[in-house]
Amino acid sequence: MEPKLRRLQLANQLAEMKGDPRRWYVPHAKQREFHAAGTHARERLFLAGNRVGKTLAGAVEMGFHLTGLYPDWWQGVRFEKPVEAWAASVTREVTRDILQKIYIGAESKNGVIPKKLLAGMSLKSGVAGAVDSVKIRHVSGEVSHLGFKSFDQGRASFQGTSRDVIHLDEEPEVEVYEECLLRTLTVGGHVMLTMTPLLGLTDMVRHFTDEERGKGKVVVRAGWSDATHLDTNMVEGLRKSLRPHEVLAREFGEPAVGRGRVYPVEEKNLRVPRFGIPAHWKRCVGVDFGWSNPTAAVWLAQDMEADIVYVTDVYWASERVPAEHAAEILRRGAWIPAVCDPAGQAIGQKDGVSIVEMYAAAGLRFDLADNAVEAGLMQVLERMRQGKLRVFEDLDGWWREFRVYHRDSKGRVMKRDDHLMDATRYAVVSGLALARSEGERKDVKRLPVRRNDGWTI
Repeated sequence: MEPKLRRLQLANQLAEMKGDPRRWYVPHAKQREFHAAGTHARERLFLAGNRVGKTLAGAVEMGFHLTGLYPDWWQGVRFEKPVEAWAASVTREVTRDILQKIYIGAESKNGVIPKKLLAGMSLKSGVAGAVDSVKIRHVSGEVSHLGFKSFDQGRASFQGTSRDVIHLDEEPEVEVYEECLLRTLTVGGHVMLTMTPLLGLTDMVRHFTDEERGKGKVVVRAGWSDATHLDTNMVEGLRKSLRPHEVLAREFGEPAVGRGRVYPVEEKNLRVPRFGIPAHWKRCVGVDFGWSNPTAAVWLAQDMEADIVYVTDVYWASERVPAEHAAEILRRGAWIPAVCDPAGQAIGQKDGVSIVEMYAAAGLRFDLADNAVEAGLMQVLERMRQGKLRVFEDLDGWWREFRVYHRDSKGRVMKRDDHLMDATRYAVVSGLALARSEGERKDVKRLPVRRNDGWTI
């Protein structure tokens, strides 16, 4: 029989199977984003809270690759031939009880790989009921191989032959992850990591989040609000059963930082739905400068009668020149007073001109903020605890930094992922004193700075 005809006949037979995941798996938006990212990223991290469907997403995708049977909606990477794969979790028991059950089911129940496609398996010695490896019928008529492993076996157990796809569920040691990358390197394979970041800002998390853009790595974050199968009562029950710092990881998929948080305030006491800002409220913006680290801006609006300050907008971007940042900030209101990191008055890299002067040449003038860090942090924290600082709930970038903003074991503020936090502090400490309402707006005049580098002034 011709290979193409054999392939077509097998595909038709398998499409009629009971338990075919192409029929029952309906991914939510974040799961779809995770799958689609495989077309341009060899390393993918699904950083998600509990019960969001991260493990299922990794397992279902692996099932598609192992069988060669992809749903019509599939927009992720495809393998046209049988694959060599691993699935691993924290311990052998966890791999058996969670991953093995999701992948191949239990007793007569199907997993993401229908039992009719299982062409054979071998058991693992020393762990009752644990499967070591499985053969899976592929739509081509050949066979894929899936091995079950665990992080507690150590790095050495992940050495050996190449793998096309590896699914790591929950956080491995960096050494184990690096070994998995080596297994996929020669064949251009993929590593999928699905985890809840309960251990905080570890080296494994930073491997992705410090260089989230480019270099073949993608992070997809998801929380309970993204999981359409969780109802309000279930979410409230889960939330009440957790300690405050655990909520960050288990609900939002953000690294837990425990008692070391700079702002130990519950989010529910800060979050408010977005609303239209009254024209008579006073406004200001704080800016923190960066290059490879982002330049960040945070806008505040103050209800003078209630003395409540609202964080209403944010901006952050890396590797852009001052003129580009200035354009974005001015677009949100050229009349809004701006304060900045006082380090911006230092000499920059362009012809001995400071960063502040570069912004002035682009039409954005700053007042220098007070950069007394601890005093400023206490001023912001005091407003938070008194209910006098609120934040629009849709500012995802601000909330992400807020959740991971923490101190080390010696009480020092960690200078990572803090640019929007710094901009907020500048705005609260120094911007509010200069804030003005839209009714008080004045034309902002550009400074007559003469340049010889081609800038239009």
